Parts: sequence; C-alpha cells; structure tokens
Amino acid sequence: MILSIIIVNWNGKELTEDCINSILNTNQEKIKRGEFEIIVIDNGSTDGSIEMLEKLNGSPRLVRNKENIGYAPACNQGIKGASGKYTLLLGNDTVILDGALEKCISFLDETPDCGAVGCKLLNPDGTAQNNCKKFPAFINGFYTYLSLDKLNRDYDMSWFNYDKRMEVEQISTTFLMVRTGLLKDIGGFNEHYRILYNDVDLCKRIWNSGGKIFFLHTAEVIHYGNRSTKKARYRERKIMYSDIYRYFKNNFGSKAMMLIPVLVFRFFIVLSLKR
Repeated sequence: MILSIIIVNWNGKELTEDCINSILNTNQEKIKRGEFEIIVIDNGSTDGSIEMLEKLNGSPRLVRNKENIGYAPACNQGIKGASGKYTLLLGNDTVILDGALEKCISFLDETPDCGAVGCKLLNPDGTAQNNCKKFPAFINGFYTYLSLDKLNRDYDMSWFNYDKRMEVEQISTTFLMVRTGLLKDIGGFNEHYRILYNDVDLCKRIWNSGGKIFFLHTAEVIHYGNRSTKKARYRERKIMYSDIYRYFKNNFGSKAMMLIPVLVFRFFIVLSLKR
C-alpha cells in the first residue's frame, strides 16, 4: 500500500462524491493499480452522504460517527487506520487533477528529509490560492486579534511565488501528504484545536520532529472551499479566538498572557456586533 487518503465529510454529499470520483478517475499509474486506499470519516451527516458512499464504485473505507466530533478528531480516526506508506490529508471540497498524487509520491520517495509535501490549490477559475505561510511570530497574535491583516503580510507570505517549488514552514491541510510513520509518531492532530490552527500546530510538530515541508508547484488541485472566517457566528468566533490563544500559549509560554487584553477586547467587539 503506497497511499492512504483521508477525507472528513459532514453533509457534503456532492462535494465528497466529486472528490472521490476525481481520485478514482485520475490518470495515474499507481492509483490505477489500486495501491491506495480511501478512508472517509463521516461526522453524522444527514444529507444522504452515507447512502452515496455505500453505493459508490470502489467503495471507500467508511468510519461513521453518530455526531459531528470535529475535523481534528475525525482525521485522527483515519490516521490510526491508515496503512499506506504515505497519508494524504485531503479536503472533501477538492478535485484531484491528473498527476498530482504521483508527483507528490515521487517527491517524497526522492527527498528523504521531506516529512510532508503540499501542492498548488487552484480556485475554480484557475487562479492560485494562498496556502503557504510562515509560523506566526508573537506579534502576529496581536495583528490577528485586531484584524490588522496588512501587517500580517510577511506571516501570510503574500510575496510567495506559487510557480516555484520551495521549502516552507506551514501549508494548508486541504492537501498535505505526510509520511505515515511520522504522522503516527507525532500523534496526528492536536484535538484541542477545534477550528483554527490545528494545521499550524501539526506542521510545527512535523518540523520539530526533523521533517521538512515542501510546496510542490507542479502538483495541482482545484479547491472549492476557502470559506471566510469573517462570516463565522459568535459561538464559532469564541472557539477560533481560543484556538489562536492556545497556539501562542503552547509556543510562547507565559508571554502569551500579554495577548489576553486584546483577546478580551475582541470578544467584547464581537459580542457588541451580535447584539
């Protein structure tokens, strides 16, 4: 088994079906030979996803949760059952383009110090999405809480050339192919991150383990998601702001307490807007 593909689904019947079909129909030798597995973790869908998955050609391995347990815990269920040499964390709102999987597999085969590799995410119109970032410096916590996005340009790598292969610090887990042994050694996702920064934390631990992360520009995937967090409801925002604080506390220790005043200020602003 070369590749285990992990997809989390929650009421995304059409997107998930298109994603899986793009994998099964891709023109790639290793995939055609069946040297891969698809593991779908369904988080209590009620839109007919289960019925679709059970009838789908080349039926994936299906893990059924009675309720939505969240992205990170669901991914970890898939990681525990992965038997491939490599594991691909894949968003259900993606369409795999020809060659993407084999290019990433070959890159991992040929680059022993590479722990994980990501690819170019494309909007449906063919433009590139920003899926590579640096690890946040402490000051980025203030900028993020205060929505000073222009001051986060270096952290967001707004200058990044998406037409060039490059070693990066972190990359979106919408498409991230990781050595399975490494992924299991670091324990998969930290489930305390419920909405944000679970991918940042995962990449940080991959780096801390000695594995490098690369962006591979020749591998391309269409991504239909990219939902703006500005549309999140108050309850979701509380969780997101807590996730951000958790990351800075875990990585900067007691210094993170300096963020509490702006965190409280942010909660107050969001609560005021809610009213």
